[in-house]
Amino acid sequence: MKKIKVFTGIMAVGLFLTACSSNDDSENTQAIESGYNLEHIHGLAYTKDDHIYLASHKGMIHSKDQGDNWYYTGNVDFDFMGFHVQSDGTMVTSGHPGPDSDLPNPLGVMENKNEGKDWKSKSLLGKVDFHILTSNQSNPNIMYGIVQMEMGNYKPGIYKSADKGQNWERVNATGLPEDLHGIYSLISLPNDDNALLAGTDIGVLRSQNGGETWEIIDNARLITAINTIPGSKDLISYSVTENDAGIMISKDNGSTWQSIGLNLGQDAAAYIAVHPEQTEKLAVVTFENNLLISEDGGQNWETLMEEGSLKN
Repeated sequence: MKKIKVFTGIMAVGLFLTACSSNDDSENTQAIESGYNLEHIHGLAYTKDDHIYLASHKGMIHSKDQGDNWYYTGNVDFDFMGFHVQSDGTMVTSGHPGPDSDLPNPLGVMENKNEGKDWKSKSLLGKVDFHILTSNQSNPNIMYGIVQMEMGNYKPGIYKSADKGQNWERVNATGLPEDLHGIYSLISLPNDDNALLAGTDIGVLRSQNGGETWEIIDNARLITAINTIPGSKDLISYSVTENDAGIMISKDNGSTWQSIGLNLGQDAAAYIAVHPEQTEKLAVVTFENNLLISEDGGQNWETLMEEGSLKN
């Protein structure tokens, strides 16, 4: 789980990461009754059939009707960490098995191709917990992951896969924060699978060589959540600066940003999802477990969940 506090004038940031669909909802799903409260949201997805997915400490849920009804997704109770949806619709995650699972801990990289129903081990089962995973929009075979704590033979650092998560190599990186818990967001730029952007507690960092060397391109901005806009080279983020905060768009690989609104004040977005075909449809989950959606490119927003409490 990621938490943030933003103070007016001078910004202080603390990050804590804790381990701690098909069109037929009748298969492997169960309706969620009113009163359900969701905690520790670790991921967000918006699929082409208008389903919204929330990955959490206690499994995954989804809604197909803008939050009026929610369903448990699949039959796993994973503690989803590093949850990410690739441009071809494949869901990937890391994290920990739930109490009803007999899988080794941690999960390594798990993969799903039917919107959360059936998960299969891709690699590193029992060896690694990636708290952040991302892949390139144009070439989803290229993946990057962040290991923030030493795990056996796997040291903290950025890891890269060139075969969709089957094999991983640690990148000999320089310029990242000394404490990798200070990395909030990571994106592989859609026009260059060797170029990366990271939102960190020391500013916005960029790498042009697959994560080997990093330079600060903006030391006055914190990017807590970032994604690509499908079918384009544009980036969308939640950015915090001394004078502004909100959803912002960049058309130049993160060098400059244009605000489109949704200043959340003392809260901030932890995850942003964009509909893969109707890109004016956006979804945001905040650090305080609020879920908001927009159907007009961010001009107006509707709240579907407040502090983990579903509106149904």
